[in-house]
Amino acid sequence: MKRYVVIFEDSAQTDVRRSYDWGCRVWGRRKAQQWARQFRTAVLKQLAVVPKGFPLAPEDDEFSEEIRQMVVGRYRLLFTIKEREVHVLHIRGAHAKRIDHLEEESPD
Repeated sequence: MKRYVVIFEDSAQTDVRRSYDWGCRVWGRRKAQQWARQFRTAVLKQLAVVPKGFPLAPEDDEFSEEIRQMVVGRYRLLFTIKEREVHVLHIRGAHAKRIDHLEEESPD
């Protein structure tokens, strides 16, 4: 089975960092680091193997590129697939509002 390369775009890295910073304030640094490692591992394991197994995101109808979503815990990842690369665009709280402009939305 071919594997995909998973790329966290700058916007997704910023989203993870915001959640990590929040975790540091609420849980402490050690637990936040553990969460970040577990989160990345879960994402990489699944998206590297079966990214097309995840459904289209509600935002898909707003863009020319196919936008898919993956839910990990309370987070919803928005991503695209380009050949053998998976580009993680954003990571939102599972209950965050729909994103109409992937580049210009406000933070959670």
